[in-house]
Amino acid sequence: MRRSLRSLRFLPLAAGTAWSVTLLILLIVWLAEGRPRYPSQSNPYVAYISDIGAFRLQPLFIVGAVLTALTLFGTILTVHLAFHQTLSQQPQAFAEHRWRRSTTVSSVLACILALASCACQICVPIFNKRHHPQTHHLFLSLALAGTAFTAISTTITFWSEMWPRNNPTVHHHHEKEPHNETLRRRCIIASNSIFLTEIVLGACFIAFLWTDQYRVAGILEWILSFVLTGYFWAFAGFLVPCGNDPAAAADEEEEETPLLR
Repeated sequence: MRRSLRSLRFLPLAAGTAWSVTLLILLIVWLAEGRPRYPSQSNPYVAYISDIGAFRLQPLFIVGAVLTALTLFGTILTVHLAFHQTLSQQPQAFAEHRWRRSTTVSSVLACILALASCACQICVPIFNKRHHPQTHHLFLSLALAGTAFTAISTTITFWSEMWPRNNPTVHHHHEKEPHNETLRRRCIIASNSIFLTEIVLGACFIAFLWTDQYRVAGILEWILSFVLTGYFWAFAGFLVPCGNDPAAAADEEEEETPLLR
């Protein structure tokens, strides 16, 4: 089981890549066409992602959203399953783990919210802004809210994993932290930092909209979307095994064994 979970590290990479490629194509096409203003476009200066994706690039937008949503849900499910699998496989190492019951609740909540938000993400390009504006905005709001609360639940689950003193692989303060555990911890820190950055940028985006500074607001929406790619990619580090994981060690030995003996 551990082997299969570790092998799913491609999911967050696929989610981030699918999303970034979709955004790049939409942006490049809009710029190449001379930054046209679409009939459904409310921002007079910068077209929003939904504006570009509501016309002839809608099939691309749908495919990109479906791929991103499916791989993102798989990512959230995998990182939480891997985390609790490690807890169950190393009961002595995690004996002093704080908030263990809370992390179980937050993990289940994160997976449920991820499923709901990913379903809404798929509906966003299907019910495009041009033909179904009210439905589009409803699914967009639900998708954003679901993604935000999924990120909050995931942050709660992995919060204690950011600190070396709570790291179960380091039993004495004079021992050096294993490299894979350092990488895993830094990816968790990066993920939480990007999430906090998204909150700040989102608040700025709303503030600029309220003050009718549409050009800056439009640019911020694109920045927010591209920064989200880094949040997806950071999850690959969540699946790096703990330093004292016996199953992971066995897998690594197996990988190093030649096929021809």
